[in-house]
Amino acid sequence: MKRKILFLEQQSWLSGAQRVLEFVLDAIAETYDPIVALPGEGPFRRTLSDRGIKTLTYPLGFYRTGRKSRLEMLTFGGRSILCALKLAGVIRREDIGLVYVNGPRCLPAGVLAARLTGRPVLFHLHLTLVRKPEILLVASLAHYVSAIVACSRRAAGDIVNADRSLAGRVHILYNPVGGEPAIATKHVGPSPKANTYAPLTLGVVGRITKPKGQRIFLNALGRLSPELKDKIRVIFVGSPSPDNVEDLIYNQRLKDCAAQFNLSQKIQWAGYQTGVSVFYRAMDVLVHPSLWDAGESMPLAVLEALQHGVPVIASWAGGIPEVIHHGFNGLLVPPGNEVVLSRTLEHFLRDTSLRAHLRSGAQSGFDERFSIENFKTEIRELIWKLCSTQHARNSEAFREEPAA
Repeated sequence: MKRKILFLEQQSWLSGAQRVLEFVLDAIAETYDPIVALPGEGPFRRTLSDRGIKTLTYPLGFYRTGRKSRLEMLTFGGRSILCALKLAGVIRREDIGLVYVNGPRCLPAGVLAARLTGRPVLFHLHLTLVRKPEILLVASLAHYVSAIVACSRRAAGDIVNADRSLAGRVHILYNPVGGEPAIATKHVGPSPKANTYAPLTLGVVGRITKPKGQRIFLNALGRLSPELKDKIRVIFVGSPSPDNVEDLIYNQRLKDCAAQFNLSQKIQWAGYQTGVSVFYRAMDVLVHPSLWDAGESMPLAVLEALQHGVPVIASWAGGIPEVIHHGFNGLLVPPGNEVVLSRTLEHFLRDTSLRAHLRSGAQSGFDERFSIENFKTEIRELIWKLCSTQHARNSEAFREEPAA
C-alpha cells in the first residue's frame, strides 16, 4: 500500500509554484498517493482532477497581494487555526505520512496541523520574502519544519539570515526546466521573422498584477523615440487572477496606458495560455520588469525564455541574477526604474551585435541545477527520507505500547 502525502496549496490559480508542484507530483507518482488541499475551485484544481489526483478544500480564503492591514492579519490567523483543525482530521483519517507545504501562506496551518498529529513537514519556498514581519513569521515557524526547499539562494538567505540555526534544514533546489505543449491555445498570428519587414518582438510572460511591473515596462516603451516604437512588436502572455479585483483593475489600466502611448496597435494581449513555446519562438527578448516587492525567486518565465534561446531583460531582484548574467545571456536593471529600463531597451533595439551576443549566451544552455531529472531525483529522495523517518518512529511507538 502506498503511503499518503498531504500537499497544502495556497491558491487554485495555475502559476509558477503550481507548475513546479506538478513536477513534484510526477516525481512521486509511483511511490506515494498525493492528496492536494486547495482554498477553492480553479484551473489548477481542475488540472489535478483531470490527472486523477484527489483534492479537497480547506478554508484558507483569499488574500490580496502586498502589505496587509491588521484586520487582514487577524483574519488570516483565525482562518489558519480553523484550517489546521480541519487538516488534522484529514491527516488522521487518511493516515498521512508527510505534510508538504507549497508556499508561505499555508505554512501556519500546515505546521499546526502537523504538530497536532505528530507528522513531519516539508516546506517549499517559491518566493523571496521581502517584508520583515513575513520573514520573522516564516523563520519562527520553520523551527517546526523538518526540511525547507528553497528555489534559489536568495530565497534561502532570507530565512537563514533571520535565524542561522535553520541553515541545516535548508535545501536549495532550483526550479526545473521541462517540456510543455508546443501549440498555444490561442492563435498568435504569423511570426514576425517571416515578414519582409521584421519588427523586433518584445515579450512579457506572467500574471497581470502590479508587482510584476508591466506598467513600468509600458512607461519605458513610452519614452522610446517614434523611430524605435515603429520597430517593435509586444506580446503580453498572461492574465489577471479572475478572483482578484485589484488585478482586473490593473489590467484595464495597462490597456489605457498602452493607448495613451499610442502602442495599442503594437501590442498583442494573448491572455492566459497553457502552452507558451510558440510565443517564446516569436520573441527576440523577454522583458521581466518585476518590482522589488514581487517576491521573485526563480521565475519560470525567465528559465523558459533561456530554454528557448531567448535573452532576457529583467529586474535585478530576488534570485534572477543567479541565472541571468548581465551582458552574457541578458541585461539586468534596477527594479521599478522606468528610465533605466527605457535606456536598456533602446540599447538592445539599436545594437545588432549586442542582440546577437545575448542570444548566443541564452542559447548556451543550463547547467545541472535546472535539470528536471535532477529536480525529481532530489525531491524524491528528500520525501523518502522524511517519510521513512516517520514510519520508523511509528513502528517504534507501536512496539513500545504495552500489551492490553
